[in-house]
Amino acid sequence: MADAEVSGLIRSINRLVERDTGSFSLAIGDQITHRVGRSDQRQLRLLADNLDIPARLAPRPREDDRRVEIRAALVETVASCAGVLEPRESVEESLYPSGRSRFETANSRLYAQYETPRLVAELRPDGQSDDLGVFLPPMIDGDLLAAHASVVAISARTGRPEPAVLRELVAAGRGAHATAAARLLLQSRPGFTALPAPERNELTTAIADHLEAQFENHERQAPGPEIGAVLADRQQLAGFGSTAITTASQDANEEIAHLHEFFDKIGWPPAVETPDSVNELCGRIQGAVGEALDAPNSRWDGQIKREPGAGTTLVLPMEQATALRKLIESSRTHPLSPADATAARSAFQAVAAEYARWAVPEEYDERHEAAADSVAPRYVNIEQAVGTAYAEDHVRELADRTLPYELAIQVRHAHPPAADQRLAPAARAFAAVIDNAAGLEEGETLRRMAGEGRVLMVQSAVDELVAASAVPNIERPFAAGRITDEADRQFDALDTVTGDPERYGTDIGKMAVSMAHQREPMARFASGHDPALARPQAQPRDSAPTTNRPTSNPDPKRPTLDR
Repeated sequence: MADAEVSGLIRSINRLVERDTGSFSLAIGDQITHRVGRSDQRQLRLLADNLDIPARLAPRPREDDRRVEIRAALVETVASCAGVLEPRESVEESLYPSGRSRFETANSRLYAQYETPRLVAELRPDGQSDDLGVFLPPMIDGDLLAAHASVVAISARTGRPEPAVLRELVAAGRGAHATAAARLLLQSRPGFTALPAPERNELTTAIADHLEAQFENHERQAPGPEIGAVLADRQQLAGFGSTAITTASQDANEEIAHLHEFFDKIGWPPAVETPDSVNELCGRIQGAVGEALDAPNSRWDGQIKREPGAGTTLVLPMEQATALRKLIESSRTHPLSPADATAARSAFQAVAAEYARWAVPEEYDERHEAAADSVAPRYVNIEQAVGTAYAEDHVRELADRTLPYELAIQVRHAHPPAADQRLAPAARAFAAVIDNAAGLEEGETLRRMAGEGRVLMVQSAVDELVAASAVPNIERPFAAGRITDEADRQFDALDTVTGDPERYGTDIGKMAVSMAHQREPMARFASGHDPALARPQAQPRDSAPTTNRPTSNPDPKRPTLDR
């Protein structure tokens, strides 16, 4: 186990990598220390002891230079930190996991080879890049050489400096290097940004898959000791990395041309222009939420105010309005700063959460609203939980629907605000259980809940669950009502839960599934059941059994490196 000083030094290096890339690490606390090998930690121990005056580490006459091993350990540490940055976008499981790992490991190590001298100088207020002697030019070979050739090829096609390209690949985070490379290649083509968002995203994924496949399928034969064989091997590796980008670029050009030809024939969807005002942007977000949820109506009263008010007026504090105004005034050539981009994403997400809470079906009218108002307090928690969870999960999709590419990409790549830890995890976990039990796609239950209005949010999920169960058709309305009543009651108590809300939501979902699959006929126990619909019984009916409510078993889980 590393001592406190070595752990502190490694954490300092991790923070330097975070600051240099503008990303955040998945390694929390001492998790990053555990990724550094013991032999490297022993070398860092020497540096930690002499960080105030590194010159003490300089060799005396006829002594070996200990700084060589320290420099190597620092490079390994920076590579470890660069390899566990949080992805800026949600990452799908790769079709080519080995290729993704090889490409990203090579990029992280390449970044460390070039940037470690500059980063280490920042460990001390008056630090210099040669405090530990001269870092020799990096010797790159194997996958590193192929990755370097890829970076050079991207630089040549985009006009961006090679260090900037490499930094952007690494900053994209774990699982997203190939996606970042694909986006760099694509967004430099005017025809790409003109495409509708779904086609842009699918094409980006396809090009990223192509790059990962190239690295997965590439097999290198170890060269012999002859200088000619070594040179031929290096030439082959460089050619492979460059060719991977060339073929990806050619595929991109062909597909963009094909898509343009396709839309020229069938007609282009309306282009998404930059909003003229913050109010217009908010209106677009409301429309996008309704489209995504198949809920064209809204309880929003159409007003936007800076201070809290009554009813369903959108409250947009000054700081959020300012963040959104900066967003629509930015551009590709004058993008937001990382802090402003984070503020814009936070404001965008907050607005989307409100509109998700208020989304209702087309037939919803004043009568439904009056009836809902009479029982509104019971549904405060579920309404807030579902709206917040949906906005957190779909902010990127909503940005694509409401903003032109150069603005949407800033929202997509901005560091997300801290996720809600109080209500949203319960709604998300409950919906996930129903998805699994009802055979629905991941996220579908939450989407349906968000489009039904506060009173029917849970019922819409339960209806899907009961429809997929073995409950007889005649008993389904009673079964759904009974399960809904119990789930609503437990969500009403959500704000009083002191344990893990995700576990609490999972328990509610499991309770609902258990009730839907119990063997006792539910109609016998349903309130309001019409006895005339039941088969006559020869013996007196037993008293209704009680349903034991499963107690939640809090098990708080802090997000970790493997989340």
